[in-house]
Amino acid sequence: MYQFIDSQQALTDFVASIRSSKWIAIDTEFIREKTYYPQLCLIQIAADEHMACIDPIALDDLSELYAVFNDPDVIKVFHAAQQDLEILYYGSGKVPSPIFDTQPAASILGIGEQIGYAGLVENLLGVTLAKAESRTDWSKRPLSKAQLEYAIDDVRYLQQMYPLILEKLSEGGRSSWPSRDFNRLTNPETYQLNARTRWKKVKGLQHLNRQQLSILRELAAWREEEAAKRNRPRRWIVGDEILVDLARLQPSDLDGVQAIRGLNADQAKRHAETWFACMEAGRNCPENEWPEMKRRQKPTPQIDALAELLMLVIRLEAEKQGVTVSAITSKSQVVAMLQEGRSTLSDDWRGELVNDVIADVRSQKAVLGVVDGKVQLLTD
Repeated sequence: MYQFIDSQQALTDFVASIRSSKWIAIDTEFIREKTYYPQLCLIQIAADEHMACIDPIALDDLSELYAVFNDPDVIKVFHAAQQDLEILYYGSGKVPSPIFDTQPAASILGIGEQIGYAGLVENLLGVTLAKAESRTDWSKRPLSKAQLEYAIDDVRYLQQMYPLILEKLSEGGRSSWPSRDFNRLTNPETYQLNARTRWKKVKGLQHLNRQQLSILRELAAWREEEAAKRNRPRRWIVGDEILVDLARLQPSDLDGVQAIRGLNADQAKRHAETWFACMEAGRNCPENEWPEMKRRQKPTPQIDALAELLMLVIRLEAEKQGVTVSAITSKSQVVAMLQEGRSTLSDDWRGELVNDVIADVRSQKAVLGVVDGKVQLLTD
């Protein structure tokens, strides 16, 4: 059974009941279609024999709960943790830590790459989850019994899977492998607003030259800060295509701004002066500080052939370790390693698996051969 908590006293009592737990399973439900910041709508928790759906919309103070989330002696277990951690960071100003994320852990165990929660539950527990409430508007009240049952399942089975995954990692000597992924997820910089880098995600920027990219950087930074201040989606402030046209055309008066396709008169009048200032700032930026798109170079035939060879080597190593190749790397990442002159693929568990064998092949300490009709890596 689980509780539905929508009063401060019930929250206080529930927090007291789980305060001695060494680890807790957590999931959240939220919406962000009409806001810049996600709106937290429900928090699900399972700890020992206690389970609850907590209604943050009905509660004025979640500080008792955040104290548990931020307790360094309590492991917080999630599946695909990043969005949950983001919204909890916005709520308390801290990223819950330490954490365990079953999604990257499953990849290490060879259970798919970025496997969904339902897929992992079916794989490990043989349970098929219902999908009827997957499109729910979690902000609407009251929540039905079916909605709450759907929500609590997200921690009911997470609580059951966590010990199984820990055991499998330990059996394979892989308990420490996910730690770098977890460290990235709990780094506050992952969730902090960085308006000056937002231009990199604007669609259509590949058609701009470097000076135009400098202007786009100013425009995209303004939009990011405006969206955050007004708590509205970026596209509600102004669309990507309009930012790109402003950077490309650089209109010098209101008529020029209003001539841009897709821009209404009200937007043009309200923001024109700000946009002119952004354009001027972008143009006045020293040339050596203009942004530059790192366009991927087409690999030479030699690099392409070596990348193909290394992918075969990595595939053999992945099969030996029981991990999917796609969980380790892709050919484009191997090509990038070769083009950049790096000797290692990565410095996390993926690199721990394949860095040495890549080095052995490149130094000819190991070669591919055929033994009993099977391709194998041969060493002296």
